[in-house]
Amino acid sequence: MTDATGTLRPNSLLSAAARVIVAAAGSTLAAVLAVLLVASWFVVGVVNGFGQHWVAVLHAVASAVTFMMVFLIQHTNSVETRAILLKLDELVRATEGASKDVIAAEHKPLHEQERLQESKPGAQFTPG
Repeated sequence: MTDATGTLRPNSLLSAAARVIVAAAGSTLAAVLAVLLVASWFVVGVVNGFGQHWVAVLHAVASAVTFMMVFLIQHTNSVETRAILLKLDELVRATEGASKDVIAAEHKPLHEQERLQESKPGAQFTPG
């Protein structure tokens, strides 16, 4: 998103960076590099002995990477879900005869969602 001057907002830059990182982390190249990194770490550890420091570094790095990836993936997933919901809402608005009550149903309380579901004949949704 840009502001009134046409410059990118920091949120947009961070969001774009998160999408790039998540896409890169999910690539085949990233998987191959991860396997090579783990194999290299293991070989060096066997040759030099697995000291306490060696294991502590592994745990610290793995924890930090996991912590960051959880937030990056969640952010990317939220952005994509929001875009899908906006598109679906637009389709409901554009479809003649569609119930406008279901627009933004994700923001309604669960009991209201269940009421909307029950009002639709043949709507069979079983979560989980």
